Amino acid sequence: MRRRPGLLSNRARIDMQIRRDTTKLAPTCIAVGVFDGVHLGHQAVLRQAVAGARVAGLLAAALTFDPHPEQLLRPRQAPRLLTTIPERAALIAETGIEVLVIAGFDRDFASLAPDEFARCVLADQLNARCVVAGEGFRFGGGAAGDVAVLTELGPRLGFHASEVKRVTVDGGEVSSTIIRQFIAAGEVERATTLLGHAYTIMGAVARGDQRGRTLGFPTANLCVEPHKLLPPDGVYAARARFDDATLPAPAVVNIGFRPTFAPAGREAQGGCIEAHLIDADTGELYGRTITLDFVSRLREERRFPNPETLVEQIRRDIARARKVLARDS
Repeated sequence: MRRRPGLLSNRARIDMQIRRDTTKLAPTCIAVGVFDGVHLGHQAVLRQAVAGARVAGLLAAALTFDPHPEQLLRPRQAPRLLTTIPERAALIAETGIEVLVIAGFDRDFASLAPDEFARCVLADQLNARCVVAGEGFRFGGGAAGDVAVLTELGPRLGFHASEVKRVTVDGGEVSSTIIRQFIAAGEVERATTLLGHAYTIMGAVARGDQRGRTLGFPTANLCVEPHKLLPPDGVYAARARFDDATLPAPAVVNIGFRPTFAPAGREAQGGCIEAHLIDADTGELYGRTITLDFVSRLREERRFPNPETLVEQIRRDIARARKVLARDS
């Protein structure tokens, strides 16, 4: 992918500690937010915390929440996730954050008054000396707290708060909501521009029905968390990364219901994500974690009259994916 300077590469291997406990940390400069997507705006917040930590000799830390607050507070309106917690952690690690704290977001946590959150969580548990948050960050019961509240409370609690203004690209604001709209429409290239990295889907490789192998195109079948936002059914050019691999493998990914082999329809077949790693053997991947970086949507999913016609289309998909990925590298 041709990236602007400073964007995430999705290839760095940074040793970041992940914690879910409340044991007090060494003094921190901490970025606070949900960070769903770890898009360009989130990256600006995280990198400011890293820079502040380096200047002041502090631990560069980030605080995020699990589950997404909307899933608890407004479950019917809660958005699908751009990043599961493992995906979010991997992307945050690439910004230079040294410790990621994942706070369990429950009713008690949600009901904390803004001053309680600032004192008990930021000052006492996270040992904050500086706190960095985005312009739209809200916290505390009724979302009554913002960066202005942190700025007021900070001197009494031993930290300095700073706000990172919203990031814009081509005159438009970068937001998780807009990125979700792009992903839901299959416009993964436009989403990539605002994310600053490819849209990723991470999951364990499960054993499928071996249909792809019998056609001559073995696939890795992914198990994905239920709240994850998936692009619409179709065929995509992607790059696949897994476990101990240092370089991504080119891939063709199918999202959908394999209509050629499911004449009874979706209810009988069930949806799936299948990745054919071009020029790679997927036989030893069962049980391992694979990450797919989506580059471009090639076509919609459709039913073919017979397996032979499908095989010819897969060959065309692979040829087109090679060209797309070569152009994007």
